[in-house]
Amino acid sequence: MSGIPWQPRWDPFRDLQREVGRLFESLEPLQPWRLIRQFPALNLYDAGDRYVLTAQLPGMAPEDVDLSITGETLTLRGERKRPEGVPDESYRRQERPFGRWTRTVTLPDRVETGQVSAGFSQGVLTINIPKAESARPRQITVTASP
Repeated sequence: MSGIPWQPRWDPFRDLQREVGRLFESLEPLQPWRLIRQFPALNLYDAGDRYVLTAQLPGMAPEDVDLSITGETLTLRGERKRPEGVPDESYRRQERPFGRWTRTVTLPDRVETGQVSAGFSQGVLTINIPKAESARPRQITVTASP
């Protein structure tokens, strides 16, 4: 084996992608074309007897969030308020959008709507959504036939 360090091959597409990224970052008039997510990022996972949904809501308070559930549809609504005393024209870069947002999530199974609970801690909303009895997994005992 030689002592020459391995050099990665030149990839013109990687260089092109980097340069196009720099171009778009430098063109402020194109800023509205970029996708700015108005709603919070969320995760939904199956915890056996319930679903757990977490949503990132930095800078928001629990009273800024409204939750409703109908059947298998969960709706989150809220508003990110603008900081007081900062006019729009003074922003030189704005990546955190302000204003009202709505997020609707269709749950995979029937749920017990009367038992849904929500908590808010350190900017993360956690919603526990119990599954309906008919949607929960059941253990079936297998017996030997005579």
